Amino acid sequence: MNNRGSIYIYYISGTGNARSASYWIADEAEKNNVNTRVQQIDRLIDIDLPPAGSDHLLGFAFPTHGFNAAPIMLRFIAGFPRGRGKEVFLLNTRGGLKLSKLFLPGLSGVALLLPAFILFLKGYRCIGFRQLDMPSNWISLHPGLRQPVIESISNRCERIVRKFTRKILSGKNVYRGLFSLPADLIISPIALAYYVGGRFFLAKTFIANNKCNNCGLCIKECPTASIIEISKRPYWKLSCESCMRCINNCPQRAIESAHGLAIVFWLAFSSFNALILSLIVNYFTIESSSTLWWLASNILSIAGMVAISAALYRLFHYAMAARPVKYLVRFTSLTTLPFWRRYKRLKNNKTTT
Repeated sequence: MNNRGSIYIYYISGTGNARSASYWIADEAEKNNVNTRVQQIDRLIDIDLPPAGSDHLLGFAFPTHGFNAAPIMLRFIAGFPRGRGKEVFLLNTRGGLKLSKLFLPGLSGVALLLPAFILFLKGYRCIGFRQLDMPSNWISLHPGLRQPVIESISNRCERIVRKFTRKILSGKNVYRGLFSLPADLIISPIALAYYVGGRFFLAKTFIANNKCNNCGLCIKECPTASIIEISKRPYWKLSCESCMRCINNCPQRAIESAHGLAIVFWLAFSSFNALILSLIVNYFTIESSSTLWWLASNILSIAGMVAISAALYRLFHYAMAARPVKYLVRFTSLTTLPFWRRYKRLKNNKTTT
């Protein structure tokens, strides 16, 4: 039974997981004679909003970044028109794995809670919360999953999404995403740390190695317009959200996650941070157990990490014009190893529309 008029689904997707989920919802809705419009919100441009006063259901699908919703989706939702009682549903994809026949879930943190809270403040009524453990695509952490594993996890997720859609269409509320609330709240400090500082550090761990032929695909397809060309090579800005689209889609396999470079950044940041904090303690005689000390140390740590990462990244970017530096940075990256597969979503008419 269908109790819905039409559905507008807005999604952001780095490697295709949230996009696949969005089109599974659309396909199931259209089987139930519900008009559905699916829109990608890359760069927050050319987005059609529902006409005022229309009878529609809103859906937002997005990946989990640092146990939070993708920052670009948070900005989109924050700027969305007020709802006045309109209904919405949220679906976040997170890194799922598989061990033999056991499907291992990822973690969401505040990826559902924060967008739901923003929408609540805007007057919307959330009727559906759902995590979806799609194949993990974080190539900076592990090699891409094998295709049979990707297919197995994806098929399971498709069944889950279609069941979720049928319930929503029948007028039922689905709060499956709240079942992991205790664990999500426990890791929420990590989500905060990622949002205010960690994502800027991670943005400075991508490089283009000597295989880069300046095709410009990464610059053209970056969903946040965070890749530019400097000195005839791709350069990642602080606005990069580590969505993994560039590293997984590069036809030359020229984009690496520079693990060795990240270690250099971290050592430099740690040394700088320790020096500055010791100077503050000696100059202002602040007790290390005081609230002021805690606040000052955290602010300085975040600011120092962002500033040092950005400065050293730019230095290495220019230094990589020298072949020894280029090869040193490249071959201290795990992603350059032959067995470090890229993540490739399945190709079919349901996921590439």
